[in-house]
Amino acid sequence: MMHSTGLLPSLRVMVPDSARAVGSRLVGPRYRSKRVGRPQAAASGGNHSTTWSTLTDRLVAASSIPFSILVLPQVIQNGINMATGHATALSIISWEGYLSAMFGNTLMCSHFAASGERSAVNVQLVGILNNFLILTQVALAGFMPLAVFLLAAAFTAASTGMSLTRVHKLSGAAVAGDEKFGTWQMWQLGSGLVGIAVVPQVLYNTVAPAASSLLPFFCTLVALGVILGVKLSRKGDGDASTLVRQLPGWGATLLFALSPLPQLVRNLLEPQSLEGLSVGTMLLALLGNALMVPRALFVRDVVWLSGTTWACAAGWGQLFSMFRSVSATTGLRYLDPWVFFTVTAALVAYAGYVFAEHRKAQQDGGGPHVRAT
Repeated sequence: MMHSTGLLPSLRVMVPDSARAVGSRLVGPRYRSKRVGRPQAAASGGNHSTTWSTLTDRLVAASSIPFSILVLPQVIQNGINMATGHATALSIISWEGYLSAMFGNTLMCSHFAASGERSAVNVQLVGILNNFLILTQVALAGFMPLAVFLLAAAFTAASTGMSLTRVHKLSGAAVAGDEKFGTWQMWQLGSGLVGIAVVPQVLYNTVAPAASSLLPFFCTLVALGVILGVKLSRKGDGDASTLVRQLPGWGATLLFALSPLPQLVRNLLEPQSLEGLSVGTMLLALLGNALMVPRALFVRDVVWLSGTTWACAAGWGQLFSMFRSVSATTGLRYLDPWVFFTVTAALVAYAGYVFAEHRKAQQDGGGPHVRAT
């Protein structure tokens, strides 16, 4: 689950089979680690490989802690600013980034609901709630168009309702392999198209913050509808079903990849408003994503690894934007140099440790092979 504090949140996260029972999150197309075979060394004496595999699983489980409290510092900071008459501090918060993250969680909720994975759906619901809290505060402060907020809330509520209904329907039952194209598949098709169409709209609002036009969204939606209609008409029933089923996942992937950009752009263009950001939120998101890097590397999942490393890089970029900017009021940096350099050194040391341990595990017994499902 990726949150945007412009970081994110953001972020893609995969649910390894071994970690699903202890809590996990997913923000990209679903990938499962399939141990389809290991070298003989792993079976006969690959102790380090086995130990590293267990540790990376536990790190993924531990990442649920910072993600679960991710937005609390920002919510508290926003509440204090609004209560003390400093609501203008909320202007620095990128509602586009949080909106991207909320839509990403919403689409992934549908993605998991399709197969009845209740625990994964619950994780996405936490992400939806967290991002919605921030968007509500920004909208109340007057820094998010009310029409956009209401439309987003309506879409999220409808999608969440559909997902929960689907999960309840599949509770304790297997998904039929030959399930006919019905209401749920139509919803997957529509929500996937909407999610992908939101991407150019967010980019448009990032470049032109004062603009209120929804033209990029509707133009993209129509174009995607035409393209998809042509593709579906040329494919067999099985291929069409697969294409529709993957739409929410791909839409979520694009949204999570995009979510850090609006906040980074705003930080650079409006450094005087950086006081509205919470360093605690950024550090929690950075920690959560960093904890998942070892497992993504170990199972050789390129999508998961690229998502977590991108989120870490974006988080560091957020901290750097606060470090380089000086408050016009106090004359001090928004982020203490000691904190910035400590975090940077810790990231470098952590990356070195992860790569060293990964190399030992590969030499000892090799990581599991992975294939997409």
